[in-house]
Amino acid sequence: MSSAVLECKDVFKQYELRSGPLEVLKGVSFDLKENELLAIVGISGSGKTTLLNLLFGIDTMTKGQIEIDGNDVSNMSKDDFRLFRRDKIGMIFQEFYLLPSMTAIENVMAPLIISGKSEQLALTKAYRLLERVEMRPMANKYPHQLSNGQKQRVAIARAIANSPKILICDEPTRALDTTLGDEIMDLLEELIEKENISVIMTTHDPEVAARADRVLIFRSGILVEEKIVDKEFFDFRAAKEFYKDSEIAENETIAKPKTKKKASTKKSKKTSKKS
Repeated sequence: MSSAVLECKDVFKQYELRSGPLEVLKGVSFDLKENELLAIVGISGSGKTTLLNLLFGIDTMTKGQIEIDGNDVSNMSKDDFRLFRRDKIGMIFQEFYLLPSMTAIENVMAPLIISGKSEQLALTKAYRLLERVEMRPMANKYPHQLSNGQKQRVAIARAIANSPKILICDEPTRALDTTLGDEIMDLLEELIEKENISVIMTTHDPEVAARADRVLIFRSGILVEEKIVDKEFFDFRAAKEFYKDSEIAENETIAKPKTKKKASTKKSKKTSKKS
């Protein structure tokens, strides 16, 4: 990992409500490096999904700066950013959002057609992508005929159709059991290694977070970066409870929780692939 493909600099997001202003993000700053898996954790309502919506252009920030692949997107118009993200960013949503009237192959073809590819080229690439995520035999199935794990694989194939540099994942394993969740995480790690993609994801699962290169922990709209030296012995469950503690001041520097045993039996990502 070297240069950053995404940088957030002092990002604020405030909503104006009848009851008064609601500040959701409070000066968030971080970066995402090339070929990195970055996890964001925190309790519900802490601002995780709001951040992802800003990065994907679903929402706009109140102030701050966001740079993606060296481009300042902070003041781009919605139309300009829509064109920009088409080739730079893919997103996997919690609820999959596959178009129910389209088959798996047609769902994957859609972003290719929108980007100007011919139908034949889109079809050829979509088949290759479905094969890449082990879903080619299900190409002509509709979303209601697929399991959650299969829907997620199709959603991943669709998200990487235009070869983005960044893949944004909003709780990619939330609707899956442990085995299927492990398979999806294996797939994301393979995409990082083989497709030169950087991944930023939110998760509530400490064991999923443990597979990331870095973890950013949200608390009341503030990010605290955990630099993990030894993931095998980092107790993510203890960390999750630690950051929920309402007695901790928001501006306090938070130390790594002490641990005595492994939090996860999962293999380390890059170690397991090289062994």
